[in-house]
Amino acid sequence: MRSIVLLLGFAGFVAIAVMRVADPLLPMIADEFAVSLGGAGLIVTAYSLPYGLFVLCYGPLGDRYGKLRVIVLSMGLSAVCIFMCGFADSLAELIFWRFLTGITCAATVPLSLAFIGDHFPIAERQKALARYMSGVILGQIFGAGLGGLFADVAGWRNLFRGYGVLTACAAGAVWFGARRFRMPPHVVTELRGTVSRYLSVLAHPAGREVMVAVFIEGFLLFGGTAFLGALLHDRYGLSLSRVGAMLVCVGLGSLIYTASVGWLMRRLGQRTMIAAGGVVMFVCFAALANARTALIAAPALLLLGLAIYLMHNTLQMLATELAPEARGTSVSLMAFMLFAGQAAGAFCLGFAIDRIGYSTCYMALAIALVLLGAWLQGTRAVRRGPLTR
Repeated sequence: MRSIVLLLGFAGFVAIAVMRVADPLLPMIADEFAVSLGGAGLIVTAYSLPYGLFVLCYGPLGDRYGKLRVIVLSMGLSAVCIFMCGFADSLAELIFWRFLTGITCAATVPLSLAFIGDHFPIAERQKALARYMSGVILGQIFGAGLGGLFADVAGWRNLFRGYGVLTACAAGAVWFGARRFRMPPHVVTELRGTVSRYLSVLAHPAGREVMVAVFIEGFLLFGGTAFLGALLHDRYGLSLSRVGAMLVCVGLGSLIYTASVGWLMRRLGQRTMIAAGGVVMFVCFAALANARTALIAAPALLLLGLAIYLMHNTLQMLATELAPEARGTSVSLMAFMLFAGQAAGAFCLGFAIDRIGYSTCYMALAIALVLLGAWLQGTRAVRRGPLTR
């Protein structure tokens, strides 16, 4: 059982690395295709929007045809799309292949989480999820962080081609692991009624609050982090390899969270964690907006990685409690709202940065995030959720 979790962790690592790989490449891509930074940022939107939309499709498909089977097939198709990104002759062509990549990558993470929830009892589930999330966070580090280093050495085209090959390897590994893994009898779930199950989550006030909060979080937080690499490159004149090394700090901060989450939950509770996440993100984004030296940016990025999960992981936990009888539905809907917010945020912030600059945009993000944390403290979902203080 542990081996299949490790293989899914490898697949999650690749999927998240592919998601974040474009972040430090935006200045290089903008220069090559002679477009603005906001124009290059469309490749982030082109990935995030279909990713969020197709998450809604893959949940029911995984329930109907088997989660591992859908993961393997979607990753095989995704390997082709990622590989073709390296041959794009124009920004429009790159956007097209990133759009298809977003569609085909959307199954891996949510269906892996659902598979672990299906096959591990509650007493063992936390450890299994922790092992899996370690792979996802490492994907964040390698995608957004070390992507800049490899792009400087080999070029962004070869970076995409390499990730295409790695994705094919991940698909093969999960396929091999699924053949060796003895599946319990599969319970067939009909696709009919899928829409009504999604609507039932939104019918509850707590469900609406969580989904609105996740959309806003995606817009502000994940839309804003898409341009951190460009900020470091443009403001401090750092090479893409040094930008990549700086962005590793965000992933390291996230790993600090996973190592200390039990202690944090016991000491703070989810209400305080959400508020603390908003406050710490305010400090980090304000520092990034005003820092005149990269020496200040590095610790701000490390702290930001911790703060992101103080808020985001608590929202994830709340999403799993919205519909205990249909957790896959509520988690898929949350993923849709998150990536719809990220797509909208990357689009709007990219053009806002072109017009009013990094400092104003990131200060606005800082203020909005602390207000989001304060609002969430008073919502029904947080007040009535587990581990509330």
